Amino acid sequence: MKKFTLGLRTKIILLSSSLLILPWLGSRYLQEMENFLRQGQEQTLLGTTQAVATALHERPELFNEQASFLNDLDAGKDLYAYQLGQAINIDGLLNDWQENQQQSLFYGQKQVRFQTDKNTENPISFTHQLGKRNGYLYAYFQVTDKKPVFREINAPELDKNDHLIIALSNPQGVLQRYIVSVSKSGWFNPYVMPALRAASQREKRIQGFWKSTTSGYTIELRLPLEMLGNKLGFALHSVSDPKTHRVESIISTSNTQNLAELGTVLVPSSEIKRILKGMSHTKSRIWVVDRHQRVIAKSGDILQADGVWASDLPTQKTTDAKLLDPLYDLILSPPPTTFIDDLKDATRLNSDFIEQALAGRLQSSWRMSEDNKAMILSAAHPIMVGSQVMGIVVAEETTNGILVLRNNTFKKLFNVLLGIILIGTLLLFLFASNIARRIRKLRNQADNAIDSQGRISAPFSPSCSTDEIGDLSRSLSEMVNRLEQYHLYLEQLAAHLSHELRTPVAVVRSSLENLALLPQNENNKKYIQRSQQGINRLNRILTSMSEATRIEQSLQHSEKQPIILNDLVNGCVQGYQMTYPAFRFQLSLPQQALPVFADPDFIVQLFDKLTANAMEFSETKNAIEITLKIEGGLALLLVSNTGPLLPGKMTGQLLNSMVSVRAQKSQDKTHLGLGLFIAKMIAEFHQGEIIIENRQDSSGVDVLLSLPLAGL
Repeated sequence: MKKFTLGLRTKIILLSSSLLILPWLGSRYLQEMENFLRQGQEQTLLGTTQAVATALHERPELFNEQASFLNDLDAGKDLYAYQLGQAINIDGLLNDWQENQQQSLFYGQKQVRFQTDKNTENPISFTHQLGKRNGYLYAYFQVTDKKPVFREINAPELDKNDHLIIALSNPQGVLQRYIVSVSKSGWFNPYVMPALRAASQREKRIQGFWKSTTSGYTIELRLPLEMLGNKLGFALHSVSDPKTHRVESIISTSNTQNLAELGTVLVPSSEIKRILKGMSHTKSRIWVVDRHQRVIAKSGDILQADGVWASDLPTQKTTDAKLLDPLYDLILSPPPTTFIDDLKDATRLNSDFIEQALAGRLQSSWRMSEDNKAMILSAAHPIMVGSQVMGIVVAEETTNGILVLRNNTFKKLFNVLLGIILIGTLLLFLFASNIARRIRKLRNQADNAIDSQGRISAPFSPSCSTDEIGDLSRSLSEMVNRLEQYHLYLEQLAAHLSHELRTPVAVVRSSLENLALLPQNENNKKYIQRSQQGINRLNRILTSMSEATRIEQSLQHSEKQPIILNDLVNGCVQGYQMTYPAFRFQLSLPQQALPVFADPDFIVQLFDKLTANAMEFSETKNAIEITLKIEGGLALLLVSNTGPLLPGKMTGQLLNSMVSVRAQKSQDKTHLGLGLFIAKMIAEFHQGEIIIENRQDSSGVDVLLSLPLAGL
């Protein structure tokens, strides 16, 4: 399995990935900044509530009007006038009340003040709501009555039919009562009580409309707020029998007969609202709540309450921000443009946070909107009259301003960090690429400087760079130069030795020959013979050394020509059969002519070396197989012989110079291992290759010569 390696550029890129810690550090910084901004927003909002509360401290008249000095409130008795968002058309139709329909109150058997028959077949009930708009108090009553009874036309009495009693305290604290009694559906002005005669005075300032319905009737009316003090109540009197004209049941919001038992009414304070209007620049929604947690006044819209950073919101985007916004939107949570405001129409603020603030403590609270889109911060400050808490100021803001500021800072910071990372990575990549290129160049120079025979084949150009790679290049260049000089010395050594030794060898040989001509005893003759054998052996060594050098020089001046390899091999084998009759040769030639571009003399010499090597190791009883064939654009010449196998550790070294694997008993002959080395030189000169390996059946050795075919 190939070992997994990492290149220099890959390592540099992995190293540069450590720059990715910068965005993480940036995100941690932004989280800390967001927490700090939230703390700042909380303190700022508490300051806003304190400023509003300061304007309301020690002003009991603002709260006397709202009956805020009561210890407790009775739902249904103590009424609340909602701020109406649209104009009310007094027509008996309730379509324009739909916006605040959920705040309506139901009055049934629990609110019955008087009833002649508890098992009556005509139970009376009504739904009621108050509202405030443009200086008027509006009210409607949706009455369920199976047997409504109108006042008879021209009837002098006002209370012998279904009628509505309106009881209120005027601004001076005096009880005022009015009766609504009609003879038909339509407009009305109530009569001033206590008189109950048709000739009684009508109150023109109170206007209303009585409209019959399938289930009973509706009453819609309005009165100027200037008529109203701090108490208000309504009582519906029902007459079911037009003959007796007797009131059978009375359902009321409170006791309309007694001012002390009359319920209170809370009308959002105009004075407090004017004070809150001066705080509109705070971009907060501000509530003023009385001690009973009822909303006295409200200013601002939570959807627009982005906080003190609202003025910092971006008005335009740059091109790079537009391009990266889709990516940032996947990471960041954009501030919601809309969300569900569960306190939009609230008339009471009920929570532990409010109760703690009413206990006189500064409070702040974080909560999610009902749809979990927006985070809302609330702060509360008590309003003091003397030592008593009369109410609280509640200010609310969303964290949208912080989110926008955080997101903008995130985008700016990460744009810079992204640029730093990209530029840093690019520079590191270019630096690593340059180093890798120089190292590859150095490697290629080293590979090309020495050929497969270990000879210097190309000059090694040193680098002029002054860094470590330049030092390495110059060291390698100097090393290659020294190797070239040493290799040149070795190449010339054989020629020099051959030349220098031939003269003394010739002198010794001639002396031995002359000595042999003289009469000698048997011992001397034996010594002379052994000396002559040694001289002959030394002469053959010199001849072999000269031959390798001569062939190498001859190859440099050789001229190639097209030849038919079939004919050349066939002719050589015929010559071997006549020259070496003790050996048998088995030749196999293809029918197709195999042309090669080569020097025929050197090819014959190459074939002779291979055949001589096969005969030396072959067993004479078995034939030497010589096969010529074509395969893949190559001419393949196989010389195969039976005999001893190649040692496994020497297989790759047989074609080198001075390498021999002959048995010890044959070492008395001269074998320098130059035969196959010369054959290898000739094969490589012709772009060929020699492969030596044992037969597959382990019966001998195969020597395979491959030569490229001419024209292929």
